[in-house]
Amino acid sequence: MIIIYEQILKDIEPSVEDRQKIIDFSDKLMNIINEYANTKNVDIKCRLVGSMAKKTSLIDKADIDIFMTFPLSYSEDELKEYGLEFGKKCIEEVNGKQEIRYASHPYVTGLIDGYEVDFVPCYDIRDSSQLKSAVDRTILHTDYVQKHLTDEEANQVLLLKKFMTSVNTYGANFKVSGFSGYLCELLILKYHTFDNVAEEAASKWKNGFMIDLEDYGTAPKFNAPFIVVDPVDKNRNVAAALSMQKLSEFIVACRNYLENPSEEYFKDKRINATKEELLSEFNKRGTECYVLSFKVPDLPDDVIYPQIKKTMNSFVKVSQMYDFDIIENNYYIDSENYAHIIFEYEVDRLSNVKIHHGPMVRYREDGFKFKNKYPNAYVKNNQWISISERKYKTVTEMIENIIKKENRSILKLGKNVTDEITSNSTFESVYNVIDNEREEDYVNLFMHLNPDYRLIR
Repeated sequence: MIIIYEQILKDIEPSVEDRQKIIDFSDKLMNIINEYANTKNVDIKCRLVGSMAKKTSLIDKADIDIFMTFPLSYSEDELKEYGLEFGKKCIEEVNGKQEIRYASHPYVTGLIDGYEVDFVPCYDIRDSSQLKSAVDRTILHTDYVQKHLTDEEANQVLLLKKFMTSVNTYGANFKVSGFSGYLCELLILKYHTFDNVAEEAASKWKNGFMIDLEDYGTAPKFNAPFIVVDPVDKNRNVAAALSMQKLSEFIVACRNYLENPSEEYFKDKRINATKEELLSEFNKRGTECYVLSFKVPDLPDDVIYPQIKKTMNSFVKVSQMYDFDIIENNYYIDSENYAHIIFEYEVDRLSNVKIHHGPMVRYREDGFKFKNKYPNAYVKNNQWISISERKYKTVTEMIENIIKKENRSILKLGKNVTDEITSNSTFESVYNVIDNEREEDYVNLFMHLNPDYRLIR
């Protein structure tokens, strides 16, 4: 099949009119801030940064990033104070809704006329040696891409972003742990076309693969699945947030695409899982699947998702410690801020007793120690063994006991979810979850059963 990229671009690229509308709107907001800053005798310059400024934003993804650059002579406290004040003032001026968020320091996000606009204070730096916070690099990133990326290459970035979005490898936030927009731009600067990126990924990329556009020679210092030296900061790996999982998924998706090109790789996918399909699939597997659910606080994704993952991994480790082997596990947070951790066990009920294998008979002192620990130990052939009663015979009994306040020290739980898990969580069979008939649960259970669904063969 021959893929006509020009047709795909018509569906994913903002029109000239839409782009100009956003530029004009951004200029209006920046003028409001500049005029207000003048009344306060504060020396700042506003810049539109990010994908919109670099012509690499997908249609309907036109979030606006306005950076307020302060001279290096301003203190960090002044930068934070003025940054929040100016952002709030602008949002109020245009009757928007505002929210305080946090990165290297606090910033204001406004919902204005249907656009999400970030107002971020940073320092006006000339190179990475002047860095005071991570966000300061953003101006340098925008300048670098604007200087080097051609209009044709910008279109190739759009194709790459859309492909990654479709196969669920786009997004450097912890929830995805995939490719950032800036990383996509650098890949196109390296390989020039989407096809070239796909070819290179499919045939050459492997753990520890290195790209260094400016030939700094610093790539070997990084220990990561994929290494792309930041052209504006030789001591930073742009791909640091990319997980081995998402790198591998992208490689496989590229191989699948090259074997069987299809426009489906550039389309949004909607999962339509039915109750009957889910019940059938879980019955076929013959496993015992459970879901631990609990309310989570309203915190940024990059704060709460690591805590849920840490919690899940701890439950997996403890389950294995008590001989309950897990086939697969996963987690998601729904639209009502409930976390759901999926544990798919090989079996959920064990025998009443378990065997402990001790030292060989020839090791005298070790034999005494084992006998002292297990008084009913005996010799079988040339080894000490003991049979003792299990602490937990069922998965439900184990989970219900280890989450109790007096027992939970065995777990390593996220600090913002510990009490909720102890006092107000549910642990139920996946069949009960399916019976609730919530679309969100169906979609996530489908993805649990088909983790490579988006990679398309």
